[in-house]
Amino acid sequence: MTSISAASINTRQSPLQMLRNELLSEVKSGAISSSDQDALSAALTDIDSAMQASRASAQASGTRPSPDELKSKIDDLIAGQVTRRF
Repeated sequence: MTSISAASINTRQSPLQMLRNELLSEVKSGAISSSDQDALSAALTDIDSAMQASRASAQASGTRPSPDELKSKIDDLIAGQVTRRF
């Protein structure tokens, strides 16, 4: 009989969680100050929320954005976060 541990189920991380883990690693290494961590983490959350809303809208309308459109959207969201937070 084969058993599957709970740890092996759903081990795939979301892009947001992977970025948060990378941010934490950068803070631990000293590359990013802990005082900047909160602002960067909030920016990641806002960008992720906007991308999820965009994805839901695209699914509802039956359209699929091109890779260039996605890149442009992400670039615009990042620029907006930089302007707003820094």
